[in-house]
Amino acid sequence: MANPLMNGPTSDDKLWGGLSYAGLVCCMIPTLAIFFLKKGESDYIKFNSLQAIFFWLAAFIIGVVLSLLSQIPGIGMIFGLVQFVVSLGILGYWIYLMIMAFTGKEVTVPYLSDFVRQNLMG
Repeated sequence: MANPLMNGPTSDDKLWGGLSYAGLVCCMIPTLAIFFLKKGESDYIKFNSLQAIFFWLAAFIIGVVLSLLSQIPGIGMIFGLVQFVVSLGILGYWIYLMIMAFTGKEVTVPYLSDFVRQNLMG
């Protein structure tokens, strides 16, 4: 498979890469479908769909932990506020990732991108 940084992603790659992030709106089912159906066509599509899947999983885990912490009597309101701010940040970053994928620019999510490249792209 061609390295997307050397050849650049095609317009088709950009479309499917961006749709990988857009698919997260529907509980990750479209993103999983894109990964399984298109992963062999391009490293760009495979990378973005895997990064989208693990971004969603990380966001879900963070949301669950903060939600549980917000139930603590006395200090739960602080964690509720933190959860709100973090959720807005995650939403903004998700939109940014989707736009960058649609434009063909590769974005490196700290820790997550390295994990995907080292463990799942081989």
